[in-house]
Amino acid sequence: MARPIEYISSIDDSKDLWKVAVRCKHLWSVTSSQNREHLELILFDSKLDLIQAIVPSYLVSKFKTQLELGCSYIMQNFKVSSNDFSFKSTDHKFKLIFCGSTFVKKVQLADIPLNHLKLIGINAIIEGKYRTNLLYDIIGGVTEISQAQIIPDNNKSKVVFSLTDLSKHHVQCTIWGKLDVQLNEYYTTHKADGSIVLLLMNARIKEPQGNYPLNVSNAWNGTKLLINDLSIEEVKNLKEKLKDDMPTLSSSSMQMETTNTSVFSDLDKFVWKAEVLSLSDIAYLQTETTCVTVATLEKFECGQSGWYYDGCSECTKSVTLKDGKFMCYSKHISSEPVPRFKLEVLASDGKLKYKFVFWDVDCVKLIGKSALQMKLDLMETGDFDPLEFPYELDVMLKKELAIRAVFQPNKASLSVIGFKADEVLRTKIKERFKCEEHTSKIVVSTDDTRDDMHTASCTPTITTSEKQSHDDPQTDPLSITADYDPSVANSALTPSKRSIPVTVEELDSAQLSSTKIIRDIKLEK
Repeated sequence: MARPIEYISSIDDSKDLWKVAVRCKHLWSVTSSQNREHLELILFDSKLDLIQAIVPSYLVSKFKTQLELGCSYIMQNFKVSSNDFSFKSTDHKFKLIFCGSTFVKKVQLADIPLNHLKLIGINAIIEGKYRTNLLYDIIGGVTEISQAQIIPDNNKSKVVFSLTDLSKHHVQCTIWGKLDVQLNEYYTTHKADGSIVLLLMNARIKEPQGNYPLNVSNAWNGTKLLINDLSIEEVKNLKEKLKDDMPTLSSSSMQMETTNTSVFSDLDKFVWKAEVLSLSDIAYLQTETTCVTVATLEKFECGQSGWYYDGCSECTKSVTLKDGKFMCYSKHISSEPVPRFKLEVLASDGKLKYKFVFWDVDCVKLIGKSALQMKLDLMETGDFDPLEFPYELDVMLKKELAIRAVFQPNKASLSVIGFKADEVLRTKIKERFKCEEHTSKIVVSTDDTRDDMHTASCTPTITTSEKQSHDDPQTDPLSITADYDPSVANSALTPSKRSIPVTVEELDSAQLSSTKIIRDIKLEK
C-alpha cells in the first residue's frame, strides 16, 4: 500500500519517510568558496504552507534537470533537519535535505496555485512588524533613485531607491550584484514602460543602525527580482493604482544618478572595507583581515617553486597533468597550461619586513609584460631555466607602493589583491595609520651587518605548535596558493589562532633569516 500524501505543516524530524505534494516557488544555486555547488528551493503545498529544501553538492547532477521553477511534484524521502539558517526563507521549524533515496516526480497538481507570495506591506515594515531573521516578499513602486554607484572593493554596482505601496509610506531599498544589473538592463531595454513596480522575493529587512536607515535589500543568491511582471495579480493591481504617484524613469535617469552620486575618491575606493594598518599593526593581527599598508619592495624570496606557475586557460587556478590532460581544481580542461606570475616579495616600511605574494594581474601591471611573453622570449634566446628569476623582474623592486592585501593567521605571507603607486595616495594612507600603542615594544635592529628587522614580544604567555603547510591546495582548501582567487578575498573564513611575534633574543638564538622574521613563526593550530 502506497504511503499517503502529508502536509508541510505536519513535517518534523520524527521520521524521514515524508511524502508531499508541492510546487516549487523559488529555486537557486549556491557556489561555495571551494567551488562546490548546491541547490536551495522553497516549496509550498495546497494549504500554502512553505518549507525550504536543500540539494547537497553530491546530488546536484542527479536533481538539477528534474527541478524546475513553478512546477508541481510528488516528493518523498528526505533527511529532516532544524531550520537553523541565519536568515530563514520560511518560518517552518524544519528544512528538508535531499538524499540518495529521495524520489521526485513531476505531476500536474491543480489544487496548488501557480503563485504564492509571502507578502509584507511597507507600512508593516515601518512599524517594525517583522522578524529580522526571516526573509519576505515585498512589492512596491519605485518613486526615486537616490544612489547608483560602483562598490569599490569588488567593482560591483548597487542601486538605492525608495519603494511605496498603497499605504503611501516609503522605505529605502538597496539591490546589488546581479539584481542591480538586471534593473539597469531593464531601464535600457524598456524605456516605454514608464513607471516601475518591483517584486522582491526572499528579501531581507535591515533594522536602522546609527546613520543607516531602515532598509530592504536582496539576500545574496536567494533573492529574486521581478520587474513590472503583470502576470502576477498583485503587481498588476499596484501598478494600476499607483500610476499617478510614481515618476516615469528611464535609462538616462539611471545614468545621471550614477554620474552624480559616485563621489568616492581614489583613496576611498582603495581602502573600502579594509583596515589601514602599518606593518607593525599587521604583526599583531589575529583574525583574517583585508588591510591596506605602504611598503617598499626589497627583494624576491625563493619559495617552493620559481617565478611562475602553470595556470588554467579559463581561470587563475593552477593545473596538473591527469590522464594526458591539463586540469585545474575547478575541473577546467586546458590543451596547454598558461604561465602566470606568482612572486613572493619581501617588503619593508623602515621598521619591519613582511613577505607579500604578488599574483599575475598585479605583476603584469608592475613589469609591463606577461609571464607567457617573458617565458617565450627566454626560450627564443635558448637561456630558459624555469627556476631562474629573469632579470626583467627586477623592475618591480625598490618601488614604494600602497598595497591592499589579505592577512590570514595561518599563512606566512600577505596575499596582494591590489596596489597603487601614486605618491599622494601613499602619503594619505600613511597619515591614516593608527597610533601604535605598542611602539615601545618594536625593536629595530642597529646591526648593519644583518638584513633582519625584529619585533619584540608582548606580555601575554602563548603556546605555539608547528605551522601548517600551505603548499598543497588539495589538503588545505584555505591555503593562499596558486589556486587562491583574490575575488573571494573577503569571504568569511574561520580564523585560526596565531602566536604573537617572539622576542629578539629568541630570533637571534634561532638564527632566523629575514624571510622568517615576522610571519614564518610556529603557529598555534
